[in-house]
Amino acid sequence: MQHTHSASRRLTALSILVAGVSACGGGETSAATNPCTSLAGQTVAGATISRATVVAASGGIGEYCRVEGSVRAGFNFEVHLPTQWNNKLVQNGGGGWDGVLQLVPQASISSYVRVASNGGHVGDPLDASWALNNAQAKNDFGYLAPHTTLGVAKELVRRRYGRDAQRHYFQGCSNGGREALIQASRYPADYDGILAIMPAVSFSELFQAFIRNAQAYSAPGAAINAAKARTIANAVVARCDANDGLQDGIVGQPWACNFDPGALQCTGADSDSCLTAPQVAAARTIYSEYRLPNGTLVYPGWSPGGEDIGWPGWIGNPPAQPLTNQFAFADGLVRYWLANDPSYNTLANFSPANFQPQLAAAAATLDASPNLSTFFAQGRKLVLVHGTHDWAISYKGSVKYFVEAGVLSGGDAVRDANMELFLLPGVQHCGGGVGPFYADYFDATVQWVEANARPSSRNLVIFGTDANGQINRMRPLCRFPTFARYVGGNPALATSFTCSLS
Repeated sequence: MQHTHSASRRLTALSILVAGVSACGGGETSAATNPCTSLAGQTVAGATISRATVVAASGGIGEYCRVEGSVRAGFNFEVHLPTQWNNKLVQNGGGGWDGVLQLVPQASISSYVRVASNGGHVGDPLDASWALNNAQAKNDFGYLAPHTTLGVAKELVRRRYGRDAQRHYFQGCSNGGREALIQASRYPADYDGILAIMPAVSFSELFQAFIRNAQAYSAPGAAINAAKARTIANAVVARCDANDGLQDGIVGQPWACNFDPGALQCTGADSDSCLTAPQVAAARTIYSEYRLPNGTLVYPGWSPGGEDIGWPGWIGNPPAQPLTNQFAFADGLVRYWLANDPSYNTLANFSPANFQPQLAAAAATLDASPNLSTFFAQGRKLVLVHGTHDWAISYKGSVKYFVEAGVLSGGDAVRDANMELFLLPGVQHCGGGVGPFYADYFDATVQWVEANARPSSRNLVIFGTDANGQINRMRPLCRFPTFARYVGGNPALATSFTCSLS
């Protein structure tokens, strides 16, 4: 199996991309109860502290105590305890199959206690081999690691500062977004506010769709190279760009994009400007709902748009890399969780019908429940954000979760009092793409918790940047089910748009 990126690039793609996070509220206090270095060698909430070092202030990041430790062999964590503390804690989720620690200090949250773990094991984020016959590691990755790490972090806070944090927050993208929703549903008292960005809500369902896509791509003559993916993306823009009132290269209303790849079927010789009949069939499969023969919905499929960026890295880029990250992730689930056989040929042999008990067991461990009744009853807040050009995880999965949360958590009114969903047109997985992505989503979550200012009430703006990092377009951040419709004026300004239902 070939991977599409180097390890460092994978970490970049899978990391949390949250811009402009603001450390607001809560007066800062100095750490004085327990010197940093004295924490080394201690046992804290069942975990062993291997190292505790003082990191000097630098680059806008205040001085902090960097604590490293492990809960058990392979289950590593890190906690940053700032010398000047705002009495709050934020925990970061991971990415992919985790296996690495991703806790990069940010100046804007310098005064927060910062927490992260590696998901309970050491490994490459694309590799699930650690799960083979390892029930503890599976449970740690599935749901236990963030909760367990938080328990350790809370005790470290008590020992360092002599008191508890006033507020606890969680933020994550991709698998980190799944972890965020796992915490809301399984451990509703852990966090006051949760930010889930492009969450992999249900590994068991998402990865079945990944395999379906790979099998469609692998049919004779069906693989679509990068040049043809660009042809598809251009055709989608030509057909659907103006749906939001402005032709700007962004499909602002993808759910209203009635695009059929059959319109690109070759009428003469094959070329990069058209699709063969098998390629049309493969593209239609990717866009369509995935249902079992009995009609049960497995996954809602993907909307057209952004294929030129998303398909080569996530689905396939023949001839050099026929299948890429989608299949790599799903193959790991099948071989190491379902079949328990590293030699199992997933592409040739996998069918959901052959693994129903195993899929049910995996779902019980990995998938986030949309029943958030207890979380909502406690008045805690959840912000959900998803890009519509995400070819790792369809935004339709987040819409499905949002709808089901209303059904299972006391009704839409209860959900809407405590949860908001924002779709970002043209944005790829955890950032990138043609649409504006950057906004202070974390601060929006904090303000909702601490000032009762829901994000949709604050006229928040998302922005994009050019190659030089300069802001070149802005849009209003529109709460689902509304979208940004152009009403006239400078198309680079958010004031030229309004959040509309139609």
